[in-house]
Amino acid sequence: MRIETFEMERMQSTYENQVAFNLSESGVRPLSPRELLGGDAAAADGLLDQPLVYTQSNGTPELRAAVAALYPGAGPDHVEVTNGGSEANYVAVWRLVEPGDEVVMLVPNYMQTWGLARGFGATVREWRLVEDRASGRWRADLEALDALVGPRTKLVVVCTPNNPTGARLTAAELDALPVLARGAALRFLLTRSYDWFNTDGEALVKRKDPNEYLRKLRFHRRVKSYRDYGLEELRH
Repeated sequence: MRIETFEMERMQSTYENQVAFNLSESGVRPLSPRELLGGDAAAADGLLDQPLVYTQSNGTPELRAAVAALYPGAGPDHVEVTNGGSEANYVAVWRLVEPGDEVVMLVPNYMQTWGLARGFGATVREWRLVEDRASGRWRADLEALDALVGPRTKLVVVCTPNNPTGARLTAAELDALPVLARGAALRFLLTRSYDWFNTDGEALVKRKDPNEYLRKLRFHRRVKSYRDYGLEELRH
């Protein structure tokens, strides 16, 4: 497998710690451990006394239980702790994407999953944000998304608040995502079912099992809200 160069990260790793002023930084001022602990002496002692050992790779039971408590109906077995979002992105794409799949990606974006999906043999289809000058915001084009999702789509990559524009998908735009996903799964279930029952076994065209889309439809029907995809609407 060949992973193409992630040009932005290559530039950052080469130069960002060599300059006095970094105008491309997208984060906020990092806290020191002292600031993070807020002057709690007992907490500071606990941190300094922590043995520097290999921790549980998927997160300790206590940490996973604390994370799961943030999500109704979730338990520790539903949680995988990673070293930041980049590792989580890598594990998700590695697990889900196979050669020949398609990945629909909201752009512009942080392009890690772009390179990973292509490296794992997928085709990336761009779902472009629309600069809506009348409303003064970048917005999602839901009709374009519906047209981009095809029978080989494995992932739709959404970044909100968007990097680099800062645009946030509205609640209405987020609410549309489960509806579009259910609609696409149903559409391809019906077309593949028709082909399955109406294509002669001797035909040159190979029939494809519609059960794949039945499983996808069942999954998306269980989704009650965009929050079940791990998305949140950020408010002022």
